Amino acid sequence: MMKKTAIALAALAALILPGTALASAWTQEAGKGQVIVTGVYSNSTKGYDGNGDTIDISDYEKLEAYALIEYGVTDDLTLMVNPSFRHVGIEGPGADTSGLGYTELGARYRVAHGDGWVASVQGTARIPGKKRTDSLAQVGSTDAEYDFRALVGKGFKLGQTDAFVDLQGGYRLRAGDPPNEYHADVTLGVRPAKKLQVIGQLFNTFSDGAGQGVFNSYRYHNAYLSTVYDIDDHLSFQIGGLATLGGKNALRERGVITGLWYRF
Repeated sequence: MMKKTAIALAALAALILPGTALASAWTQEAGKGQVIVTGVYSNSTKGYDGNGDTIDISDYEKLEAYALIEYGVTDDLTLMVNPSFRHVGIEGPGADTSGLGYTELGARYRVAHGDGWVASVQGTARIPGKKRTDSLAQVGSTDAEYDFRALVGKGFKLGQTDAFVDLQGGYRLRAGDPPNEYHADVTLGVRPAKKLQVIGQLFNTFSDGAGQGVFNSYRYHNAYLSTVYDIDDHLSFQIGGLATLGGKNALRERGVITGLWYRF
């Protein structure tokens, strides 16, 4: 009974890792853009209860693929589309599900910029893909969501090394029974070599209270660390790992991330 309760709480809170993990405050130049195809595999045999303590849960694994496409309509306005596919497996009969995940449609607008810094606002609509209300793996991901955020980015020197920081604060409206969410995300990138970047990211999600029905309040803090190697001026390869650092009524995930970036 304890395992079933724990995995139900976890599934409500943390089924979706950030699909636009590499979207930043900077907009694309007019007529230019990028495509980032990302694969994420994660699993969890532990979770966090309502007190934030680590507990045993039913084995859980997730495989997701995203294709973030950005295009600069003007230097100030960038349009985005981000379809996804996912497979979620939870220990127990009939709990697995595979199919289209959320598709994000949105835009980012640059409101101010200066020497090495930029401030922008962004809005996206998240359209659910495959829906199965009878599957635990689909709990909390069957209704539309709307994400609004403010973003600030700054490039700087870390010694002799080029670096940047990207800060994002947002609020996500979720239709149906799940609670709305606050988001606070931080990205730090360092380029130790001409063709190599090291990127660290921390994604913090807090529910806006509890939702309806079975939805309790929750929070979780997911960290990514990856390297990006520039094959040439247009193509880059990414590889790294991810881990949940803490949470409440959430999964404790561990996993790997790979990506292919194409700039045009």
